[in-house]
Amino acid sequence: MDISKRLQAVAALVSYPQVADIGTDHGYVPIFLHSLGKLTRGFACDVRKGPLEKARENILLYGAQEIIETRLGSGLLPMQPKEAQTAVIAGMGGMLTIRILKDSPEVAASLKELILAPQHDVDAVRRYLHTIGFSIETEQMLKEDGKYYNILRCIPGEEKYHREIDYLYGKGLLLQKNPFLKELLTVEERKYCLVEQRLLESQTENAKERLLQVREKLGFMREALACL
Repeated sequence: MDISKRLQAVAALVSYPQVADIGTDHGYVPIFLHSLGKLTRGFACDVRKGPLEKARENILLYGAQEIIETRLGSGLLPMQPKEAQTAVIAGMGGMLTIRILKDSPEVAASLKELILAPQHDVDAVRRYLHTIGFSIETEQMLKEDGKYYNILRCIPGEEKYHREIDYLYGKGLLLQKNPFLKELLTVEERKYCLVEQRLLESQTENAKERLLQVREKLGFMREALACL
């Protein structure tokens, strides 16, 4: 299958053969896993009928209909506890990812791993995982078509980070000295420096309050860059 580098990286982190792909869209992840021989049972779940019908067509096209079934519904709600060992939640916002896990606590707790690729608010996802008994076993960052993507493999276990930068930017990425994180933070630091300069030229109370926030953010960025 011709799928994106991001989805290939997501599929590569899957360690178990019973997989639910949440927000499956065209069903590419479970079909790709099936093509690699990594799937014994798959669930392609989506809240929208149109993409789910397209996923069904693709599943038939690739001869995976005996292994992969489609389910209509929001998040993990179409799933029962222990039906899947792995849940893939990729391509959604971080807050939606959290809501999906919150809405189905029993299903989430029964999983052996979560493969998550939130498009933003990744720090909020990291924090939430630690409150529901998941540790972040692996975190990757890649760049595709000019965009940066975080991919997390999470397993049951108690974990807590002790530095704010570990939640903001990813403890694993900092330990790896991930080059894409360094590239992103370097660009972001320059942007925030320009914002800081503009705020210094303003005398309003709002500007003074915003300046404190910008300087705090710059402090975290520089602390992270020092690790990279």
